[in-house]
Amino acid sequence: MISFQPSAPVSPPASRRRAKALARRLMRAALAVALAGATLAGVLVAGAAAVGRDNGLERRPAVPAGTRDSMSGPAAGAGTIRVAFVLGGSGTEAADVLAPYDVFARSPRFTVTTVAADRLPVQLAGAPAVVPATTFGDIDAGRAPAPDLLVVPAVVDPSGNDEAATRSWIARQSARGIRILGVCAGSMLLAEAGVLDGHRATSHWSRISSLRESRAAVQWVTGQRFVQDGRITTTAGVTSGIPGALQLVHDLAGESEAARVGAEIGYPGWSTSTGKAISEQALNLSDAPVVLNAALPWFRPTVGIGLTDGISELDAVAAFEVYTVSGAARTVALAAGPTVTTKHGLVLLTTPFASLGPNPDRLILPGSAAHDARILSWAGSQQLATTVLPQSSGQRGAFDAALEELAGRAGNSTTMTTAKFIDYPTAQLHLNGTSPDTRSAWLFVMTVALAAAAGALPTVLRRAGVVRSARKARTPEPAHTAGKDRS
Repeated sequence: MISFQPSAPVSPPASRRRAKALARRLMRAALAVALAGATLAGVLVAGAAAVGRDNGLERRPAVPAGTRDSMSGPAAGAGTIRVAFVLGGSGTEAADVLAPYDVFARSPRFTVTTVAADRLPVQLAGAPAVVPATTFGDIDAGRAPAPDLLVVPAVVDPSGNDEAATRSWIARQSARGIRILGVCAGSMLLAEAGVLDGHRATSHWSRISSLRESRAAVQWVTGQRFVQDGRITTTAGVTSGIPGALQLVHDLAGESEAARVGAEIGYPGWSTSTGKAISEQALNLSDAPVVLNAALPWFRPTVGIGLTDGISELDAVAAFEVYTVSGAARTVALAAGPTVTTKHGLVLLTTPFASLGPNPDRLILPGSAAHDARILSWAGSQQLATTVLPQSSGQRGAFDAALEELAGRAGNSTTMTTAKFIDYPTAQLHLNGTSPDTRSAWLFVMTVALAAAAGALPTVLRRAGVVRSARKARTPEPAHTAGKDRS
């Protein structure tokens, strides 16, 4: 009889085994990269949400109880040239509004007001909310005078649903042929409204590249403090709204009036004959501290900024702007009551001392707030470290004082990058910064370590499983179990 023996298993070729092993390694590597990337992305998303909360952009502020009747102040000034500042529903850049507002309001030739879709307060990013003086509907219905000049600041979401009414109203006003001033990334809102098509325009230097791709019908210009094309003027970053506004004072009210207002404002190096050329900017390695502050905002100190009735708009906004842009601290607007009214009639929402939660780490008193007896008394009772920023003047602007104060807290590098981001001249600054703030650098190291640990987790678990299996295989079988098996 012929017997058949089972054949021995055939091993796969070595090349196939290597290919499978390589595939497993690649899958493990891809999983590690995905986990590390997801961890980093999660941290960045959480950081962005935290910044939004700190800047007050998470929800629209409400009118404080019992104050609505006191918030219907008239437009500032009695001039024949009417200027309206648009306030967006998604949140508005603070210095884009308050800085040029102060410029126009200082001239008796202008009447200045704020306008929005409704009368609810509009949050200024990182600064107090402002109550609009009038609405689009009021102007459309003739209950408020139509503007001769429309100022459009940057808003948080220029293409979003929250700004649909704003875009439509801007387009209707433009169709009337009025003058328009777009401040910083306010040009994005103007572009979304279709106002800039066929025109030369500029914007914040960080936006130009994407705008050239998304809005090819506009001729985007770099290296200019402001660009004028017919009735439309647009400016470079943030504080460039000041010389842009001064240029329109020059065009509409004359050279001598522009020179007078410019001498009061104290914008570095400005005169009616100053050229418009500025250095072209780009992100570089030295900007890392500010970028990290924006991405990793945890454990920042809180700076209280005191406000008082009658404070100039430039003094009110400068410290908020430099701390918001630098990310070196979160800010809170403090006052004796729930609102203050600025020198030229803006109503700003503040946090009263009585309703303040934990005290800020320190207090800044800009301009005339340094003479408010109620603030000084409260600060003394709380033993708060207090810094006074001198009132802006023709010799020293509000942003000079705020940037120099920032340098003493966050270092010169952070301050220079902040000035770069807000397009503010720096040659005149006296920066005596101490050691730079390393909070965000340590958070970055910890974030990278966390991401690396997340990426390594599958490998650690797999190796732990192999070790457990090997230990189990080496463990001798218990004697009583072996005896039972033999029986």
